[in-house]
Amino acid sequence: MLKTFFKPLYYKYLIMTAINVTPLIGGKYLSTAYAVYNKLNPYVSITMITVSETLLCSVLFYAGLKLKSMKWVNKMLSSKKGKKAHNYVAKYGPVIGLFVGQMFIGAPPISLALGFLYEKDKNIYLYFFIPLFISIFFYSIFNFYLNTAAITSLKNIFRLI
Repeated sequence: MLKTFFKPLYYKYLIMTAINVTPLIGGKYLSTAYAVYNKLNPYVSITMITVSETLLCSVLFYAGLKLKSMKWVNKMLSSKKGKKAHNYVAKYGPVIGLFVGQMFIGAPPISLALGFLYEKDKNIYLYFFIPLFISIFFYSIFNFYLNTAAITSLKNIFRLI
């Protein structure tokens, strides 16, 4: 039974998922590059990347909710600058953060920050989960396309890979 689990194909998908959930910036880009380089199934790869990063971001969002109750975080959020930033992020945060900021700093840090700023009166699915899942899915497809073009160019033009 263990032999079938440790076949090279399953091993490659596990490595791709591990690369994706590392706290490094660019984990999704590196994991899609790994999938393209190893010629893994794009549909399975994108699905695994989307699900694993959604689970990671959900855990970080929950951690942000728990850390919000700490005194020093409440002190930061209750200051004048903190309230101004909080009002702006409460209005536009999930959409701007998850669709624009994901390219620069990634979804996990944004999820942690949105956990700090979440208020109980908001619908958590419209506020966090739906924008998160859609943005991760589209960025996975976009990164897969970019890596396919880059690796194909390296193979054909420079004969490096």
